[in-house]
Amino acid sequence: MSELNISFLVIGLMTSGSGLIFLWTDRRNSASRALSYCLLAIGVRLLAESNQEGDPGIWMTAFALMMESVSILAGVEWGRRIGLTAEGRATKTANLLFRASQLLILIYWALSLGYLIIFPDAATSDEEGFFRARAAEVAVFVPIVGTAMLLAAIAIIILVTTRIDRAEVPRLRALFLAGPFPLSALVLNAEWVPVTIALGLLIFISGSVRYLILQSRRGQFMRQFLSPEVARMVSTEGIERTLQRERRILSVVSCDLRGFTQFARTHDSNTVVSLLEDYYNVVGEVAELHGGTIKDHAGDGVLILVGAPLPIEEHARRAVLLALELMQRGQALLQQSAGNLGLGIGIATGHTTVGAIRGAGRLEYVAVGNPVNLSARLCDRAADGEVLADTRTADDLLPQDEVHIQERPPEPLKGFAEPIPVCALSADAIPAFTPKVIRRRKSRRRNHRRSRVKT
Repeated sequence: MSELNISFLVIGLMTSGSGLIFLWTDRRNSASRALSYCLLAIGVRLLAESNQEGDPGIWMTAFALMMESVSILAGVEWGRRIGLTAEGRATKTANLLFRASQLLILIYWALSLGYLIIFPDAATSDEEGFFRARAAEVAVFVPIVGTAMLLAAIAIIILVTTRIDRAEVPRLRALFLAGPFPLSALVLNAEWVPVTIALGLLIFISGSVRYLILQSRRGQFMRQFLSPEVARMVSTEGIERTLQRERRILSVVSCDLRGFTQFARTHDSNTVVSLLEDYYNVVGEVAELHGGTIKDHAGDGVLILVGAPLPIEEHARRAVLLALELMQRGQALLQQSAGNLGLGIGIATGHTTVGAIRGAGRLEYVAVGNPVNLSARLCDRAADGEVLADTRTADDLLPQDEVHIQERPPEPLKGFAEPIPVCALSADAIPAFTPKVIRRRKSRRRNHRRSRVKT
């Protein structure tokens, strides 16, 4: 095998391998899939060239034309799908420009095949010198491809200056800068093709690596608000599955500070914000430990879901232990930083609709149902240091949980027509509670009946 063919083989393997890597690492992203198909088409084209001796035949030339056109179409589609994340009229304008560019590439493909059929000898041989394309070929085909690339470049410039997903900006810039290199391979002599493809590939990879770094930073940031189970669900099943609206049984924990309004009025804003930050950190750590997901921060109030977005077995028990540990750690924090503040917590279990709704140009994860309202009302009713729960939540506790349950007479709560039975929960010590422990205890549940400590 000649040195030239070895160059084609090496660059072909690198390009197609890069396409497979992008497809494997980010296959749920439609833009990443289009990029992968672009690189795979270029790689296959180069690998076919590596086994070629002399002038290619008609079929090999037709195959090369198809791979070249597919790679350009996929590259433009990559930019178009990135553009779909933009907002406003810019999305429609850029989309039309990308579509027009793809139409011109299809015309180029059709004309190239026609040229191959009518002038097979000229189409399957190259000119000597730096440019392998003949003057007639340059005059016919370069304006078509050049116009297609100009339209795509204008679309990219429009998108970069609009409100698109900022993580996609490095990839758009990479497409803009790298595009001319693989395109130049259409007219340059074969010995320069591996060089131009390698340069374009390096630019592709640099933009994609920057994109993955930004996505990783986003994931690290979101882990402050999502439990590890939810993060894994987003990674394995995708955002769409995680945010799909559905009705399920889960537990809701609501907590807020007592005396916060007075505290905020009598302290400077830096002190208030610092306290809230410490408070949110404690809530986040405890929620993550017990599989809870923080739904909302509203001033001194926090809403935690146990059982959504990721379904969790024995969510009521986990919600109770979450609340008890949060009370213990929260009160310790408040005593150190602000002795005149207190903490109250409410828990409720039942059917709730969870999922995403769109409004004002953004997605919001919502939880709607009676347990959300009931937990908030129980939280309002709870005194400093008190954890109140509905009876459905308390009924799921087991004796080995060592939670004291004080049953109270039904209480009238705002928004509920009938008085609601309420239980006050407490514990001498917070027991360790992990998913592994849950599985061990599940088999014992049939052999135990809950014993309540009534005071």
